[in-house]
Amino acid sequence: MPTSTIPAPAGRAIGATLLGGVGVLLAMDLIGAFMAVSAGLNPTFLDALGPQARLSAPIPMMVAQAVLVAGATRSRRGVAIPAAALLAVAGVLAFVSGFYDGGYTAELSAGQRIYQIALVSAHLAVAVVAALRLAGLLRRRPARV
Repeated sequence: MPTSTIPAPAGRAIGATLLGGVGVLLAMDLIGAFMAVSAGLNPTFLDALGPQARLSAPIPMMVAQAVLVAGATRSRRGVAIPAAALLAVAGVLAFVSGFYDGGYTAELSAGQRIYQIALVSAHLAVAVVAALRLAGLLRRRPARV
């Protein structure tokens, strides 16, 4: 039986928070894409979820987050550790990418800018929770055979 410095309920709570956080992110991405199309920022829904997305993450990032959260919430450390690490990095990259793809300099209304800030903040929050999950996994000792 593995020993852990984090009680099992705390580890489950972090995993549930991480799963919920990514779920909120994915919902925000879809809502942001609808907002972008309705405001004329992007001509189609798929464009609003592509490289020129301003109020959502691109589809590949959304797929990666869904796959990584599934791995990060697993009980197997060999899967959960790299998935949690990559999910933490993805959240930071979502923030940094706006400086390079023109997302933070795009012409947006005040409401759209607030939504963009909320979305980026949610990405950073998920990154922090993924880092906490990673720290908990690294502190836990693997079971001896």
